[in-house]
Amino acid sequence: PGGCRTVRTIFKGLGIVALILSYITTSFFIRLIPLRDRKKRLLLIINSSFFAKQALPVLGMDVTVKGREKLPARGKIRLIVSNHVSSLDILVLLSLVPSAFVTSVELKHRLLTGLIARCGGSIFVERRSVASLRKEISEISRVLKEGCTVVVFPEGTTSNGERVMPFKNSLLDAAAKTAVKILPLCLRYRKMNSEEITAQNRDSVFYHGGVTFVRHALEVLSLKSIEVEVVALETIPVHSQTSRKQLAAAAHHAISAAYRQ
Repeated sequence: PGGCRTVRTIFKGLGIVALILSYITTSFFIRLIPLRDRKKRLLLIINSSFFAKQALPVLGMDVTVKGREKLPARGKIRLIVSNHVSSLDILVLLSLVPSAFVTSVELKHRLLTGLIARCGGSIFVERRSVASLRKEISEISRVLKEGCTVVVFPEGTTSNGERVMPFKNSLLDAAAKTAVKILPLCLRYRKMNSEEITAQNRDSVFYHGGVTFVRHALEVLSLKSIEVEVVALETIPVHSQTSRKQLAAAAHHAISAAYRQ
């Protein structure tokens, strides 16, 4: 079994490396096209969504969607709010909805993961600085107005999956400023290697605590299969009088309720 696991890790790793190289190369050429920033970002997002779809079968991932009709059709813009337990969340959501992701500015300066995020048109935020955050909320609003769906993980980090952690509400100001509807999505990892995910085995999929990204990636690559369910919930309308605190509370309540089912 140990030998099979090693061989599986190597072959899946080679497949993912090939996809990453292709993804970075196509992103580089997109950036060379003489287009406006808006159109470039849209192309980068479409490109990253395409490669996310290719990565799922390589990783042995099976994604099912409840409420698929609630996902935004082409031309419909949403601010997607989701719980966050694994680096795989990004691939899952990208495969379903071409989107720009809001992520921490720390990631921007990491060699590989930062490059991958930049190639996908990600928006980097510095939550610890109020002055920077205001500017970045304006950037998120601008991207929404330009016609891109944006994904926010308002927990601010990944968790161990025991519960949906409290939401930080500052970034939801972008929805309030643009009146773009909020779409709550609940991610539930159901099985790995055909076994139910439990507190004993979840760290092979979930990415939290002091685990390094390399160790997390190797654990994921060693798995035969991962089954994940995405529950698309009712959109939350945004009105001028709605506060970001109210929006965050409504999204957290909906996602938490779905996660416990």
